[in-house]
Amino acid sequence: MPQPWPTVALFFAAFWTLVGAHGTRAALRARRSLDLLGVPGVRTRGEVANSARRVGTSYHPPQIRYQAPPPGHPTAPATQTYRQVPLNPGSPNALYRGTPVVLRYDPSDPRRAVVIRTAKSYSPTANLVWCVSFMTFGIGLGVLALL
Repeated sequence: MPQPWPTVALFFAAFWTLVGAHGTRAALRARRSLDLLGVPGVRTRGEVANSARRVGTSYHPPQIRYQAPPPGHPTAPATQTYRQVPLNPGSPNALYRGTPVVLRYDPSDPRRAVVIRTAKSYSPTANLVWCVSFMTFGIGLGVLALL
């Protein structure tokens, strides 16, 4: 009777390849959301002021609250508090009220901001590295199982 190890190894290879592909897709989507800002931006911390909610037939996207300099004065101290809808309200991170977030804002117009990640999640670059590693591991395991 032949050994079941090649079949088991192929199942594990398929699993890790799918996990890596799914995570890579999500990480690339998160990295693309940084392109919405159009400039490198200034990194800061904030929190989610309001969760996404539906009132009747209206949908209200989540709002973030953060401090930045006043518009037109990028060298001024970050004393003004902004409460804005991020440019990426459909962020892959869960934006629930009170959640601390790391964001980037446009120094020329601090009202334009994108959420990079929540305080308890990896950065999009770290997610991309991990998921590509999982996918490579799965493909390598599959090749070894077929040899």
